[in-house]
Amino acid sequence: MISVDNFYWVLYHNLLRPIGIDCWYYYPWGTQEHFSAFEYQIPLPKQEHHVLFHFDQEPIWSNDLGAGYDTGRVSHVAWSNLRLKILANSEHSTLKRTICSERQMQDWYYFYHGFAALDWFRDAKYIDQDLAPRHVFSSLNHLVQNNRSYRMALTAKLLEQDLHHHGSISFHGTQQTCQAEIDDPNSRLTAQEKHLVEKHLVSGPIPMTLDVTTVDGNLSAHFGHKELSLWQESFWHVVNETVFYEDKLHLTEKIFKPIVSGRPFLLVAAPGNLRYLRSYGFKTFGDWIDESYDDESDPHKRLTLITQQLQRLCDRSPDNLKAMYQDMRPVLDHNRQHFFGEFREIIVNELVDNFDACIRTWNNGRVDGRDLPLHPNLAWVKSVLLR
Repeated sequence: MISVDNFYWVLYHNLLRPIGIDCWYYYPWGTQEHFSAFEYQIPLPKQEHHVLFHFDQEPIWSNDLGAGYDTGRVSHVAWSNLRLKILANSEHSTLKRTICSERQMQDWYYFYHGFAALDWFRDAKYIDQDLAPRHVFSSLNHLVQNNRSYRMALTAKLLEQDLHHHGSISFHGTQQTCQAEIDDPNSRLTAQEKHLVEKHLVSGPIPMTLDVTTVDGNLSAHFGHKELSLWQESFWHVVNETVFYEDKLHLTEKIFKPIVSGRPFLLVAAPGNLRYLRSYGFKTFGDWIDESYDDESDPHKRLTLITQQLQRLCDRSPDNLKAMYQDMRPVLDHNRQHFFGEFREIIVNELVDNFDACIRTWNNGRVDGRDLPLHPNLAWVKSVLLR
């Protein structure tokens, strides 16, 4: 399977270079500091420059995609001299479609974080999935401000309802960051949520640390016996995703942590993302909990619905939870086997087929007769990426 470190390099050599497309991405890798790094150069005339921009590691938050757009240049090539422009991304959203339309960019979607999870968590298939939980649930929270401030509200709700006695909670915010969020006039927290945050977190027992005391950009890539043990010590996982408030279909490697651990999960994400996950062949847990929260468009109501489901799980006896686990074993086993099996083929086929469709769509819109050649052997590329 492709490693994350060489993901762009492998795609460039197998898909882009054979038909004359350059590849640019943020530099340093994994950041959004500079979108002007010119990593791979093809000796084409400037007026014929075809460029792909990788914006697949993070969701698209606004119309500003980085410094390269602000200056009107990408590396040494002026924006006006770019002919074909492709936006490689990992979300479905109205914002993305608007950006592609306004900037005349072709949309190339693929599930980047699926590839990342297959790389980072590949060793989990060699570890037993026996259930020996110390807690009913776990809720891990690292970044907790701005677009992720819902994690403050969720943690405060858990403390308000005394659910933390049943759970394993990590919260890396501080009294200062929580107070700053409360004072922020642009905060997305409601007045009631701010009250709970002030009551339980500004004056509360934070930071709450389970895994590490510091947060770095590569934390999700850390995987070993400590991480897997942490994931497995709780029965249910509360998966606090990157996107919650925005209307986006976007999931990260976080959703695969309970899957490789053989655990069920509640997905704290934007509406529709449970359906989005099921579209890739995974099963969720509507036979045991009410998953209608996935259909709730109001983020504050959605958070309340999720908390209510967690409360009901915490009200169950240990014997009842064990019986639930045995009942859902076929679903847990399916998800884990699917992740290490067919899922890889699904996202490879999707990536390659969507790239082909992207080029075909661009060619169909040309009036100058200068089509870009189609890739000569997509079946071979798929076989390479599946090795």
